[in-house]
Amino acid sequence: MEPSHVFAAQLLDTLPEPEIAEIQRRQAHMSVSLQKANSSLSALNEFSAVKWADLHPKFEAHTKLIKELQSDLDHVFRKIRTIKAKLNLPNMDDDENEEDVDNEDNDASEQVRATSEQQAVDSVSSPHTTHDPRTSQ
Repeated sequence: MEPSHVFAAQLLDTLPEPEIAEIQRRQAHMSVSLQKANSSLSALNEFSAVKWADLHPKFEAHTKLIKELQSDLDHVFRKIRTIKAKLNLPNMDDDENEEDVDNEDNDASEQVRATSEQQAVDSVSSPHTTHDPRTSQ
């Protein structure tokens, strides 16, 4: 007789019949529960495989599109940087640079205003020179 059969026979002799019946009932209940869980997982796996097969090409297409968009945007920003460099403009990405540009615009406006005021003062203070609007352009 095998050792496992010997052990099982000794175990059956030591346990009362109602306890053995209870153990067998619990084992049967666990077996049914595990079979239900296994069938649920199998159904989920089949459902997931179908959905994955349906969605995978779409995800690949969207990923390809996003990579193309990124490449296009990189190209556009490279062109913008090249144009800015050719025009010798400051980088407009930084807040500090934006403030500097605003200050430069204000300074330029003040210079234009001061120049026009000076020209007005010069034209009033020198009455001997005649101003011909047709000749000044």
